[in-house]
Amino acid sequence: MPSQQRMHRRTALKLAISAGTFGSLVGCDPRQAMFFLQPFDQKLPAPCPSLKGKRVVVLTTSAASGDGIGIEQEITRGLCTTLTKEIKKIDLVDPSQVRAWSQAKPTWTDPAEAARAFEADVAIFLEIRNFEMQNPNSPGLFEGHSDTHIRVVELAHPTDAKGRSISERSKEAKIIYEGDRSTNYPVTGHIPIEAGVNATAFKNKFVGIVVQELSWHFVDHAPGDNIQNTRFE
Repeated sequence: MPSQQRMHRRTALKLAISAGTFGSLVGCDPRQAMFFLQPFDQKLPAPCPSLKGKRVVVLTTSAASGDGIGIEQEITRGLCTTLTKEIKKIDLVDPSQVRAWSQAKPTWTDPAEAARAFEADVAIFLEIRNFEMQNPNSPGLFEGHSDTHIRVVELAHPTDAKGRSISERSKEAKIIYEGDRSTNYPVTGHIPIEAGVNATAFKNKFVGIVVQELSWHFVDHAPGDNIQNTRFE
């Protein structure tokens, strides 16, 4: 038998074996077959335009009372850490410098002011409207809930009719993204306070979940990332 024919037969045999093995794994359900045929590195794209290579300032304010007092510093630090890790060549202004600027200008209302002050390309403004660790209607239970409004402002030179930057003109501020994020933890229900979890441990875990979900507005994430970890160490 010519060598070419032998090669074709070997290839056909390997394909048949592979098909038989695959069929035994997924059975006769075509939906299962489609699952196994999907690429495993698919991610959900971030809705905000890319921040790669940008100098970015993050500002956070909190209108929340009770558990939410002072939470803005933790949220800012956490988000900056995540963005630094996940986005290539991003240049984040030190959160402590931003906080000092904010305290020195308590009447600021436009995030673009901070972008100009720190010569940043983009300002991320997080407005925490609600942050609570217990539902007032369910005493004795840890049940985290937060609501955050997100606004992203870009400073850039205007462009001409062909889309080319006019560098001799002053930079203009433009909102490039706006959205909201509500976070509940745990999504499976609640955690009894007497279960051995103290308020500090629960708050740290909840803040981490809030930061993670906020980061999804700026970085791609896998669908499985929304599975919450309810273990406390």
